[in-house]
Amino acid sequence: MRNELIWDKLILMNVPIYDSLDDARRALGRLTMTEFRTLLAIKTAGTLSRAAVALGVSQPALSQHVRDMESKLGVPMFVRGAGGMTPTAYGDAVWQLAASLRADIGVAAEALWHASRNDKPPLRIGSMSVTSGGILAVALGRYASEAANPACVLVEGSREVLLEHLHHRRIDMFVGRLADDEPPSGLLRETLFQDSCVVISSLRHPLARKNRLNMEALYDHSWIVPAEDTSFYKQIAESMRRAGVAQPEARIASYSMLALAAVVSTSELLGFLPMSLYASGTLSNSVRRLEVDLAWTPSPLGIVMWRDASLNPRAQRLLEILRAVAGSARASAPHA
Repeated sequence: MRNELIWDKLILMNVPIYDSLDDARRALGRLTMTEFRTLLAIKTAGTLSRAAVALGVSQPALSQHVRDMESKLGVPMFVRGAGGMTPTAYGDAVWQLAASLRADIGVAAEALWHASRNDKPPLRIGSMSVTSGGILAVALGRYASEAANPACVLVEGSREVLLEHLHHRRIDMFVGRLADDEPPSGLLRETLFQDSCVVISSLRHPLARKNRLNMEALYDHSWIVPAEDTSFYKQIAESMRRAGVAQPEARIASYSMLALAAVVSTSELLGFLPMSLYASGTLSNSVRRLEVDLAWTPSPLGIVMWRDASLNPRAQRLLEILRAVAGSARASAPHA
């Protein structure tokens, strides 16, 4: 209790706990894997009792682990309350490290397991939903049918999360929308497709039989659109701002491109879809592109990978197939 009161006073006084980054590094170096597991369990469970059950240890033993962590770091990890334990800013910082360690150990364990079998670990591909259901899906199908060792693991997520995984080599290749800034040294970036947008409906929608439309003719219909914090939504918003037209009101917002297409295909709702996903052909039997007059702002779609990973023959072959699939999609992409 005395330590907690001292910590509270230091925090209120805004007194620095560490004199330098080296001090913080040395403090973190004192923690054990058991203590990292303890932190993950408490953050997930919310209470000591539930975390103790999850780990199969006694609650007093878990409490001791927390006290040991706080003693080694010199900071409070949690705020104790009637509703459970809430991580402090220090607890959140160490929890992020613990989560990263868990992910890295999982990748290393997989590599060890494959090494013990004298085989090669699978290619780990990180993909945004815009590519995992489109050009990457087509490329992976071709790759699996022809490669001698086609084992791949597909990880889907946001660009920011996947690029962080790539930075820590948890994945071998990122496929998705490329950021505006250049990648850090050591990373290879290649644009495969200048992606735009199409407006889609179900095959049976009355508008599916119309030849040419403008956005104003579509405002009376119900819509499903990408979530506002996605790069695709921002691309749509920029295109409409430049064209001087209003965005349609949405009944549903979706983070999943495949879910968006599925909703459109089974309802009277209209939606937006990336051109690359539509032109890949994976959804050609479920949705129809509406011929809408609008100049869409392009966004680069491509890959990012470590230069040394690009020397891997399996990665080279997958990249060759991706280039071919993207080329076919460009050739078949309709022009509004």
